[in-house]
Amino acid sequence: MNVAIIGAGLIGRKRASTLPKNVTLKTICDIDIKKAKDFAKDFNCDWENNWKKIISDPKIDAVIVSTINKYLSPIATAAVLNDKHILVEKPGARNLKELNNISKVYCGKTVVMFGYNHRFHPAILKAKKIIDSKKYGELLFIRAKYGHGGRMGYEKEWRFNKDLSGGGELLDQGTHLIDLVNFFSGEMNEVCGKLGNFYWKSRLEDSAFFILQSRTGQIAHLSVSCVEWKNLFCFEIMLKKAKIQIDGLGGSYGREKLTLYKMKPEMVPPDVEEFLFDEKDISWGQENKVFFNNIKNKNYSDKGINTARYVLTIVDKLYKNKI
Repeated sequence: MNVAIIGAGLIGRKRASTLPKNVTLKTICDIDIKKAKDFAKDFNCDWENNWKKIISDPKIDAVIVSTINKYLSPIATAAVLNDKHILVEKPGARNLKELNNISKVYCGKTVVMFGYNHRFHPAILKAKKIIDSKKYGELLFIRAKYGHGGRMGYEKEWRFNKDLSGGGELLDQGTHLIDLVNFFSGEMNEVCGKLGNFYWKSRLEDSAFFILQSRTGQIAHLSVSCVEWKNLFCFEIMLKKAKIQIDGLGGSYGREKLTLYKMKPEMVPPDVEEFLFDEKDISWGQENKVFFNNIKNKNYSDKGINTARYVLTIVDKLYKNKI
């Protein structure tokens, strides 16, 4: 199977370095010719600077779209119209309207998947297994914090340019948390929140604080910020008879760890069990594997589109209804 990657940045390199062995990276595409050439040299593939040629190339079976947000939907829509399998990096589009452009042309002939790689971190998968076992009862609520501190000149980068990104920190790291809440507990229908500009000089938010609630009363209390001077990922899941706490994502976020606090019948301090995971981030490779297995097994459905649509529906509500 031949694949092309459109977008030769950091995420494109992560995808390229974790492709399954039976997949051939045929072409890298980027408007920055030097970046494309350097990428092609490192990964021994062809290069191109016009993504439309990639989409129309009959030798390309699948396309990974890892561009900035502005181009995700136009490229993905064109790829679907050309019967290409696509893996589109999150959030899939700048907004809900643009994401719906992809779904309008999808007719079930190819795999369409969106790159929410956090679902494939080992601590996240371990937590999902614990929750689904029902051993510790139903899920009551979720509390999560995710953030980083940016870097010099961060406010001048594309993430703070609304035309290029579509939104600020809510759309960037916030979509990961929304997707994980959906992964663990299902869709939430009520939303409220507050967006703020606390440090970076931009029209877009550098921080977001929001609450989601399901029809059955489950609540998720979430916050994201790029005014978090020490990179942080902390995800807590309260069950009826236990608490799961996930800390770290590897790298600058710290070693990935899951702590399980098991409540005793007498409600004294709980038994504590810790699970430590390898510092290497394997989530990109695991997600790639699922994508190409779906292609192999002809697992064509609109589930991926519906999942991405749900996330951007929540984002859309928060942008419209922020306190």
